[in-house]
Amino acid sequence: MYYTVIMKIQKDFSIKDFNTFSVDIKTKYFAEVNTIDDLQKVIKNYPDEKIFVLGGGSNVLFLRDWDGLIIKVNIMGIKVLREDEESVYVEVASGEIWDDFISWCIERNYAGVENMVMIPGTVGGAVTQNIAAYGQNITDVLFEIEVFDVEKRDLLKLKPEECNFEYRSSRFKNEWKNRYIVTSAIFKMKKNAKTFELSYHERAGRYGSIFEELKSFAKEPYTLSDVATAVKRQREKRLPNVDDYGTCGSFFRNPIVSVKKFKELEKKITDLQSYPVENLNYKNEEGEKGEFVKIPAGRLLDELGWKGKWCENVGVFDRHALCVVTNKKATGEEVSQFIQEMKKDVKKNYGVDLIEEVDIVC
Repeated sequence: MYYTVIMKIQKDFSIKDFNTFSVDIKTKYFAEVNTIDDLQKVIKNYPDEKIFVLGGGSNVLFLRDWDGLIIKVNIMGIKVLREDEESVYVEVASGEIWDDFISWCIERNYAGVENMVMIPGTVGGAVTQNIAAYGQNITDVLFEIEVFDVEKRDLLKLKPEECNFEYRSSRFKNEWKNRYIVTSAIFKMKKNAKTFELSYHERAGRYGSIFEELKSFAKEPYTLSDVATAVKRQREKRLPNVDDYGTCGSFFRNPIVSVKKFKELEKKITDLQSYPVENLNYKNEEGEKGEFVKIPAGRLLDELGWKGKWCENVGVFDRHALCVVTNKKATGEEVSQFIQEMKKDVKKNYGVDLIEEVDIVC
């Protein structure tokens, strides 16, 4: 027997359970779309409403009620399109949970995303946000993106090079925001990988490197599952659990600064870590490319005593200064006021502008 899930449009709907900050705001209209047909219908039926597309709600902070239509994308499906001896091309619908996709890959020994385990949200959000973690980037495996064009109400295929992927950014977050809705993505995965990305290390921290973590519980030859487990252990040691806190994890991007600025900061902060930026097409906050490095925003905040600090309903996680958390009672405005103070403190003491990684919706 087959069942058809009927799309429902709800009015004056609270999305407290649909964002990981648990901010209790209402939207004029709320639709959960399960198919591309659903998406076409809701866009057609509400042509005059401003749109916000919601995935897992794990990278968004709402400041007030939304006077328009919020679309929750639940389009599901994973399928292998083609493969050869070295690679496999996998199409993944945008509503699939990113971590579920990683588990699917590990079960089949498909490498390329294992270091990005435990990043919350959907595949559509992962593409839009241009996620990366522990030396891996989604663009390393991203082959093609299918989007729904809201204006033309049609599907379009895009190559990654058309999307201007940069550090934690893409055209989907900027000029294409709410114009193109990601419906699926094709990933080119490696088959039967024998070597893995294990270079990540925390020079001045408590948690060491992925390789050290790996050696603590596994023996060579390491497997994809071993690597994913090592990353999970690292993340569990430092990051807040969404069951316990309202949070989007890391709130700010790691700043891109000139080498000259980095050397200046090194004199103030012992063992300040830096990362090369060449392979990630990064720019600094002025949009300039050149001789730049990425530095850890969490370290700057930690040096200024933000780790573990609270103000009423909002605070900073006591194991990671980059993670803003709440008691799940905070309003979006409360979180916004708190992070503004963090930004002012870093600017005043280090001359560095922190840029939000989280999408702030006014």
